[in-house]
Amino acid sequence: MRIHDVPPGVTPTPIAQYLARAFPAMPKWLVRETLKKKDVRVNGVKTSADAVVRGGDQLAIYVEDRFLTALPDVIYEDEALIVVDKPAGLPVDSDGQGLGADTMLTRLRAVCPDARLCHRLDTYTGGVLIAAKNADAEAKMRAVFEAHALTKLYQCVVVGDPPSDSARLTAWLEKDAAASRVRIIDHPAQHALSIETRYRVLVRANGLARLEVNLITGRTHQIRAHLSHVGLPLLGDDKYGERAANRRWKATQPALWCTRVSVEDHTFESLPRFGHYGV
Repeated sequence: MRIHDVPPGVTPTPIAQYLARAFPAMPKWLVRETLKKKDVRVNGVKTSADAVVRGGDQLAIYVEDRFLTALPDVIYEDEALIVVDKPAGLPVDSDGQGLGADTMLTRLRAVCPDARLCHRLDTYTGGVLIAAKNADAEAKMRAVFEAHALTKLYQCVVVGDPPSDSARLTAWLEKDAAASRVRIIDHPAQHALSIETRYRVLVRANGLARLEVNLITGRTHQIRAHLSHVGLPLLGDDKYGERAANRRWKATQPALWCTRVSVEDHTFESLPRFGHYGV
């Protein structure tokens, strides 16, 4: 059983939706079963699946802890850094309403209370994530990231046939925070940031291609938006991608994984864990 306080900034939210956001590792079937059995109490009262929770409520969730959170999968650790293998579907931190009982940061802080994220991955992107153990290590790593003094490699599956076996793509990226998306343009513009994305084709088959992507600049949604802009949308990406192809392949989240980060004399690696799709 877990006692959980709903953060003050949370607006009224259906309880099933709230549990899915607060505890993303909790399987959907378990959310349904738990609510059907009325194994969640809101402010001490058994509740049904149509209940709504809001900031300040207290939940008692009668589910085994292993379904609500987990310890991080550590790739590397020393006195300054802890590097983990982030699961796809797990946010790195709480959202704008403070919602996120289970995030990569809470898992890190379960084993390292002063852990600080040095960079971010999208919720549905898995792979190598670096955190610092103290303020000095954080400042050093952030300087490395800001100077692009490292190599970040990803693998992804795209819809379409790339025109060449490798490419260097440049453009500008505009961020629309209100819409939680970005726009790629082919010319400089006010508030637009320059981006560079390089790729090489690993496999082509079935109208799809598996790419290795070298992310030169690390902007919000850069790989997803930039590849879509050149006609190679990521399979499973409903925001920038091709929904008909996603339905056809039953791909429910972007096939994107951070497979390698090389910084100074260290290289950290993770094997991609998304659908094979024949490529």
